[in-house]
Amino acid sequence: MNAAFDRRSQACLDWPEVLASLAGQARSEPGRAACASLPWAESTAEARAWLGEVAEVASLLRAGLSLPALDFPAVDAFVQAAEQGTILGADELRPIASFCEVAAAWVRFFAAPGVDSDGDESTAPAVRAPVIAGHVQALDPGAALAAEIRATFDASGDIRDSVSPTLARLRRERESLSARVRSTADELMRGEEFAGVLQDQFVTLRGDRYVLPLRASAKSLGLGIVHDTSRTGETVFVEPTALVVMNNRLKLADLEIEREIRRILEQLARQVADAAPALRANGDVLTALDVVAAKARLGVAYDGAAPTIVDDARVMLTRARHPLLVIRGADQKFAVIANDIALRDGAAKVLIISGPNAGGKTVLLKTVGVAALLARAGMLVPADTGGTVGFFDDVLADVGDRQSVMGDLSTFSAHLQNLVETLKRTAAEPPRRALVLLDELMAGTNPEQGAALARATAERLASAPGLTIITTHYDSLKGLAEGDGRFCNAGMEYDSEHLRPTFRLKQGTPGRSYALDIAARMGLPDELLSRARSLAGDASVGLEEVITNLEAREAALRDETERLVATRQALAESEADQRRAEEALVRRERELGKHSRAAIEASVRETRESLRAIVREAQQAGTARAAEDARLTVAATAEAALKQFPAEELPATPAPPTLVVGTRVHVPAMDAPGIVVKAPDGRGRVKVAVGAITMDVDAASLGAGTAAPAKTISSRDTAPARSSSSRRSAPPPAGAATAFASAVDELALSFPTAATTLDLRGERVDEAVGRLEEFLDRAALDGRSPVFIIHGHGTGALRKAVREHLKRSRYVRLFQPGGKGQGGDGVTVIDL
Repeated sequence: MNAAFDRRSQACLDWPEVLASLAGQARSEPGRAACASLPWAESTAEARAWLGEVAEVASLLRAGLSLPALDFPAVDAFVQAAEQGTILGADELRPIASFCEVAAAWVRFFAAPGVDSDGDESTAPAVRAPVIAGHVQALDPGAALAAEIRATFDASGDIRDSVSPTLARLRRERESLSARVRSTADELMRGEEFAGVLQDQFVTLRGDRYVLPLRASAKSLGLGIVHDTSRTGETVFVEPTALVVMNNRLKLADLEIEREIRRILEQLARQVADAAPALRANGDVLTALDVVAAKARLGVAYDGAAPTIVDDARVMLTRARHPLLVIRGADQKFAVIANDIALRDGAAKVLIISGPNAGGKTVLLKTVGVAALLARAGMLVPADTGGTVGFFDDVLADVGDRQSVMGDLSTFSAHLQNLVETLKRTAAEPPRRALVLLDELMAGTNPEQGAALARATAERLASAPGLTIITTHYDSLKGLAEGDGRFCNAGMEYDSEHLRPTFRLKQGTPGRSYALDIAARMGLPDELLSRARSLAGDASVGLEEVITNLEAREAALRDETERLVATRQALAESEADQRRAEEALVRRERELGKHSRAAIEASVRETRESLRAIVREAQQAGTARAAEDARLTVAATAEAALKQFPAEELPATPAPPTLVVGTRVHVPAMDAPGIVVKAPDGRGRVKVAVGAITMDVDAASLGAGTAAPAKTISSRDTAPARSSSSRRSAPPPAGAATAFASAVDELALSFPTAATTLDLRGERVDEAVGRLEEFLDRAALDGRSPVFIIHGHGTGALRKAVREHLKRSRYVRLFQPGGKGQGGDGVTVIDL
């Protein structure tokens, strides 16, 4: 594998800059070093595992949780020195304590319950990030070692007296001895022996021994041991003979203190050596955590999502962006244009991108390449969720100008050199799945020969494993997709009206160069443009015109599609409204049928009771006059019972019916319409259904029938159903719930007219209530129902007053807010 070529390809895609941004998100030196040399996943499974860890930490960050600190120091050298028996001081031991404390903080973080205000434990870090929590469980907090190191040293790095009683005693004894030595020295300095030879009036230290500053001339007087002289030579520092023994004892005390300190430090160093395996394991885990956290922070910064990583060659991304552009856009306050990418093996596997210069082709090429590298490194991809990226063995890119003066290479030669390496890699055995990205393939040479080389190269790459994306201005490459299913076109859009690129990719059609159009709009002379068009050739200009026509047809088709979608949506809403209305009518018919049957049965029961009473009275009287009176009473009762039902208007000259099952007939005996349910028998009797009653009648007595009008149920037929605004709170009779549903449906299907509407908007409450009562009086007298009261929304005071009055009104059966098309809650619909 050519490592130099891999680095060159990665540099073309700005991968070193991505790694630098990643390292900037790490918190420790080991973490930054690991980010700078980020490894690649060796398999799809490994890449998925890494990506899952990053996605877990990103979810913690997006949930607003603050991760524990990861700024742990590098302690490998100190640990190794401890293992070799080296004594460690405060400068080496205190970083080890900090290292252990970072590990302990992560253990505590994932042990936290994280229960929210609703009692849901799903906010616990261990629940949100179970894989990371598993890694953290492997950490050894080293709490005892850290605590002992912290307890050993004070802020200045000295060992505390509390660590060792022996050390505390030795230090007290030394202080006492030191005080005696100073006192003796002060007495000597004030005595007659040194009065004439003292240079200054102070006691000082030389070599940890107390001395007196004497004139240089006293050096030969034998007053003591000379330890030092001043820089001028005029002063000698002499240890008086009287202080020698005391200074020796002070030196011995210092040596004993140093031995005790050494013993304490040796003990700590042994503890560090004993903990070395755990400390090294902690270092590996914490470094890995720092890398994962850095990946997550960077992914959140460029608004990345976790794609699905698959084994086959595929790049399917929605709203993909280049991560560095997103970060820079956030800093500099500019929007980054996102694009959709759809390319997979098994379909068109070579994407030819064309379009104007500076139109975004190169950025798009880099965006796809970086997305593949991010997936291979187990990082979030700056695109919407639901994307898919293949696990590519190689990402081979040749982007930008690679001219080399020192290497004696032209731009074209440098690109050819890279292309040769790319073709070798794609043809290697065993086959390797590669993503090949070529910017301006075969540019910088003779256009005709370059176009031929570019086409041959594209056809060769179309037969290799993996995917290829090529940017070009060559018309011959744009035409490949028309006859070869391995190729597909895409173009970068350009706003020709404002002469600026939109940086948006449009797959399916090639892009135009717009060179002649831009030149015309910029004011080049017409004769020059005409000459340029003729020199360009019919084929080139014709292709531009074809692309223009395709773009126009696509725009028209897009507009037509949008209108069709809107029409379909409106039709679906209309069908839904019609379906709801039909369902309401069906419910109403069903309820009317039930109430009609109940009314008929009640009327029959009342009539039967009346007849029984009449018969009993006639039997008790026992006279002809009583019998005649009873007959008249029966006739009157029957007539009163029949008047409860609407009479059907019969045709003036009904045609004799043909009596087959289902024929509508008029039954004179009941003066009501009926339906034949059984054909006439041998005696001329026919079975007819009249409402809920089935009877045998003479076929000759039946007349032609018409559809009977539906009977309207009044408050006399059934007990009125009450809504929540009813005047009474007593429980409704049987069937009231269904009657209420029927009445509500009827109100929902009603629409206001001038005669049935009262507008109270803008009036005071007391005036409005008075007008409302007058309106209800007139509506009740005129038989108008339902009626509509417009009170509007406003503060709600008028609406509340109207509905409170309706609850108490004797006219109101039920009321409800207006529905769709009736005014909504600003209108109240009333059934009187």
